[in-house]
Amino acid sequence: MNKNIIFINREEELKMLEKAYRSRKAELIIIYGRRRIGKTFLLSRFLKNKKGIYLVVNFTEKEAALKDLTDQLTEQLELPYPPKIERFSQLYRLIASMGANPVVIDEFQRLHSTGGVAELQSAWDTELSKKKLLLILAGSSVGMVEKIGLSHESPLYGRATRILKLKDFPYASARAFLQNYTEEDKVRTYAVFGGTPGYLALIDDSKTLKENIASLVLEPGAPLKEEPYFLLATELREPSRYIQIIRAIADGATKLGEIADKARIKIHEITQYMKTLEQDLDLVERRYPLLQEGARGKARYYLKNNFFKFWYSLVFPRKRLIELGLTRKALQEIWRKIDAYTSQTFEQIAIQHFTLLAKEGKVSFTHIGKWWSKNVEIDFIAIDEANNTAYFAECKWTTKPTDTRTLHQLIAKSQAFPWKKQKRKNIYVLYSRAGFTFKDKNTLQYSLKTMQKLFEKHKPTIQDLNIR
Repeated sequence: MNKNIIFINREEELKMLEKAYRSRKAELIIIYGRRRIGKTFLLSRFLKNKKGIYLVVNFTEKEAALKDLTDQLTEQLELPYPPKIERFSQLYRLIASMGANPVVIDEFQRLHSTGGVAELQSAWDTELSKKKLLLILAGSSVGMVEKIGLSHESPLYGRATRILKLKDFPYASARAFLQNYTEEDKVRTYAVFGGTPGYLALIDDSKTLKENIASLVLEPGAPLKEEPYFLLATELREPSRYIQIIRAIADGATKLGEIADKARIKIHEITQYMKTLEQDLDLVERRYPLLQEGARGKARYYLKNNFFKFWYSLVFPRKRLIELGLTRKALQEIWRKIDAYTSQTFEQIAIQHFTLLAKEGKVSFTHIGKWWSKNVEIDFIAIDEANNTAYFAECKWTTKPTDTRTLHQLIAKSQAFPWKKQKRKNIYVLYSRAGFTFKDKNTLQYSLKTMQKLFEKHKPTIQDLNIR
């Protein structure tokens, strides 16, 4: 684990919170995102040196939640004795009357079953919104937060003055946690742990990636050993079918029919499960070929979270070995497959690199994404509608330098892409871990070494917080 706690790449979020704090009017902010995405850390950083209150909803039953929140409030406000509070509306009005600002209620979605959200709406409308108060509601159950805080049917609909959904770090930010690693190992680590700050913060980059996988994921007591299962179990009453679906996607099934077959779930039943994984848990994403968004029968499904993908692709199939104490054997089997697994993530990183090029004005595009047809698949295409230009990209995560055959194959595949076929200008883009055996002045060529320079240029600000 890193010796010092570091704060990385949340500058824009902090600026937004500070702006709301300085506002002359009442502000209600909803902040949400998956577990370990960094909400608590962000809010703790924001509250530093402020006379605020930080409450956590630990219970979903009304009496227990009220008592616990009252106890937290009593301690933080240093009251001589706990006030008698029988309704959430009393709690909210007490908070407002004490002059504390800002006020954070974490895991607020747990108030839904207690009636606490509806009472908050009433308190906000009649009293809180008329004070100079910054109220922050934070939650980690993505679907539940969106349902009770953002949907048209929600008691809080239209009350939030700002909404912030925290997402995983991109590669340029995630690699800042891994300063002692080579660029190749940074890519592999991103493929394994993704951009989730809570996972990245556990990595000890004085140890090898292989050692970190063992200590964080495989060994007895490893902090992430059961993380993917635990997340599902805390959000779902019956996680087993969802696990079957995630395993099917991790094994390479991307079409709905393929996923249903592998998961052994009837096709007419799987839609609701997919909706939960996609919309409520934010674990699965639906993709379409570039420029064919919403096209019937074209959707493919992928796991959004790299660590979930790693765990269900490479760890879960070896669970029996791990349970028998054969951790070393399981690790060896995982390590043999690590580069084949990483190649998928290298495509993600290449798209992020190309996007940074656009930010610098070196390329221009209006749409970017993977494209496929019945017989052809292209890692990604970027199109510039204003200039009738299409960029076709191939990404190679291999130990051998990329040769001209890859370029010729990409040129051939590009002919299948129908957009402005007779009018467009084609530009070919090659990404290669090991570099190239050739140079072509008409081709954009990026080795991992070249990519590293741009990522370094766009590395985030790092603050050493030294929080005790």
